[in-house]
Amino acid sequence: MEVKLFIFLVCVFISVTVNTVAFYFAYRAFAGSVTKATSMAAEFQKNSETRKWIEALHIASERAASVTEVTKQKMLEFEPKLERAQEGYRRTLETIDARLEKAAANIDETSRKVRDVVAKPAFAVASFSAGMSRVINPVSEDE
Repeated sequence: MEVKLFIFLVCVFISVTVNTVAFYFAYRAFAGSVTKATSMAAEFQKNSETRKWIEALHIASERAASVTEVTKQKMLEFEPKLERAQEGYRRTLETIDARLEKAAANIDETSRKVRDVVAKPAFAVASFSAGMSRVINPVSEDE
């Protein structure tokens, strides 16, 4: 029982020691960071050039915000004109599409007619030739 108690106390001692060391190093790290941040803030307060630079950035950001707002208003005013233009382009494209489809149908019909005009005499000549070859060479079919 005493050995178990001794092992437990050693584990507690090691745990407390490790935690204490961890807290100490965390304290040192945060203390260094806070010291650096404090010195930088003090330098910003002392340096008038830095304050002027920050003030200039503040003015620039306010101007950018106002320009953004004005641009947003102009875009809202321009939106109906843009929608009308899009509608006009859509109607024009529909008209062009219909005309192109009609032209394609006419081209298909014309090409069919040309094919028929060319193919009928060619088919007739081929049929005539086949008939003549049967009449001239009846022996080859009998064999």
